[in-house]
Amino acid sequence: MDISVYYQNEYGTVELKIYKTSNLFESRVSVIVKNDLIGDVILLKNTKFELDTKVLIAESLVSVNMRNVYHFLNELKEHINRDQIEMGGGNLFDMISYAKACQIFNTRLQLRPFAIIYCISTEEVQRVYKGAMSNNLAIRVRSGGHDHEGECSGTDTILIDLSRMNMVEVDKKSGVATIGPGNRFERLTTLLAEQQVMIPHGTCATVGIAGFTFGGGWGPWTRSKGMCCERLVGATIVLGDGSIKELSEDGDLQARELLWALKGGGGFSYGIVTELKLQTFELPSELIRFEIEWNKYETDFDTERLKIVRKNRVPTIQFLKEWEDVINANRNLESNANYLNLNKKLIGTNLKISAIPAIENFDANTVVHNCVMYGYWEGSASDLSKFIEKSFKNPQTYDFIITDIAGKQAGKAYGANMMSNWDRESFHTIKQLLKGEVQGKLSKSRPISPDLENPAPHKITSCLVDTQGLGPKGHEALLRSLTSPLILDGNREMGLFTYITLGAISGIFYQDETKELESAFPYKNKQYTIQYQTWWNESLERKEEGKNNFVYDRINQALDWMQVCRDFNIPNTSGAFISFKDSSIPTEVYFDTSYERLKEIKKKYSRDSLNHFRTRKTII
Repeated sequence: MDISVYYQNEYGTVELKIYKTSNLFESRVSVIVKNDLIGDVILLKNTKFELDTKVLIAESLVSVNMRNVYHFLNELKEHINRDQIEMGGGNLFDMISYAKACQIFNTRLQLRPFAIIYCISTEEVQRVYKGAMSNNLAIRVRSGGHDHEGECSGTDTILIDLSRMNMVEVDKKSGVATIGPGNRFERLTTLLAEQQVMIPHGTCATVGIAGFTFGGGWGPWTRSKGMCCERLVGATIVLGDGSIKELSEDGDLQARELLWALKGGGGFSYGIVTELKLQTFELPSELIRFEIEWNKYETDFDTERLKIVRKNRVPTIQFLKEWEDVINANRNLESNANYLNLNKKLIGTNLKISAIPAIENFDANTVVHNCVMYGYWEGSASDLSKFIEKSFKNPQTYDFIITDIAGKQAGKAYGANMMSNWDRESFHTIKQLLKGEVQGKLSKSRPISPDLENPAPHKITSCLVDTQGLGPKGHEALLRSLTSPLILDGNREMGLFTYITLGAISGIFYQDETKELESAFPYKNKQYTIQYQTWWNESLERKEEGKNNFVYDRINQALDWMQVCRDFNIPNTSGAFISFKDSSIPTEVYFDTSYERLKEIKKKYSRDSLNHFRTRKTII
């Protein structure tokens, strides 16, 4: 026996065939659905009366979501231009365009939103957000796309992209810059420098201003000017109920609390920020970007491997301590006045130490790693040379290079010359080195490697060094974590890079105890950040190899190394930096003493009762 049942709604008719078989012992009922938009079918059989069998029909979540997307786009088309909407399509060119639009900086994460909407005004953001909410669609917000865990995008979401909101205006009288969230540093810093002002930007040219600021904003100005978030004096934000709120330091309580939260307490948790107001500072007359390298790599042509040079090797612990002394000079009562005056000119620095394979008889006092110090210097090259000679022993053991200059007198585009990524390693450069094309002695300038700013797969985690410093046990643990059996010989030659960067926080800005800083950034008293990093497959050549790339055989061990380092017991360290996001670290750890207040602000002032502004590491 079989029966055909037809279910009709506004989307058409669905046919269900119901089959019944029976014998002396049992009866069976089965259903075949001839439309894949109908998925969940439940049969309830009354044991007494065969004819009371019921068929309950429910649409699948896929059907519901696509219907909601359809309604959302129909409502939007009268208000948003077609070229502001990216969805892919049936032809190859549309598919390629959509795939490119989906790409975020961490290519390890491949996310596919339902639609990407490129907004160009606060009102458009408001309309798109309210439309997504009324159609029960999750949202994500992207400006620069550099979230290391991909929380700036999401599969099966409406992605509100702010990259076209890139206005920059500077009030000459107040020095306050009004900045759209879509601005990236290469363009933004150039525009600001043309007006003889600057903000505490980051080190990567393609990072966007919004997420950078809301996460704190560490960079090459931190020692001198503090985190970028300390300069945030106003913002425009779309709240959870769709209303638009202007935030300022002299606004009402809601405005002041939300502004405090945005200053280092994350961004997406409280709303969608469509405009930032940052207090600029005067651009120095002379500004120098420089590098110092210890224990350089050289090519062993017999093995086609890169080895640390044998001549003039220096134990890692020596220059690590010297670098720590430099950034903490203001804390050292024995520092003389002349040196302190020089030290103030080091406006920001970080130190990159490459990981190496495990060695027999590990000794923290003798182990050797490649190391590069990066820095920004306010002043002349001659003063910088004097400072380096006073700060670092044995000049024959390191190479010092001025990579570029800027400032009022430079006459150069700031972003193009000062914004290359400090600590990313270049597979392009590695290939040149293996071919013997890189000179042993660095020249006074060199072009930026073409793959340094490109998206690449990677994993990052972090902690921070407490006020008292690592101490002997902390130093030993840190160097032990960088000397691991999970790091394989030959990784670098294949384009797999594993290292840490130490980002200086300690300096004249945060050492001024009279300064009352109203911000959610909780780590003002830390010495520096420790950022563990693994990057791979960076060059176009490697990407084209795809699954045949031999680096994939080593990635799992490199990621295991990251996990070990995340949990490594390093004395006198704590916390984690939200801009170096690792989803395995509890949210509370990122925000430390600010966490409870941030939760209260989210609850009271974001007007987001249904918690639409949420991802894995937002405040909830």
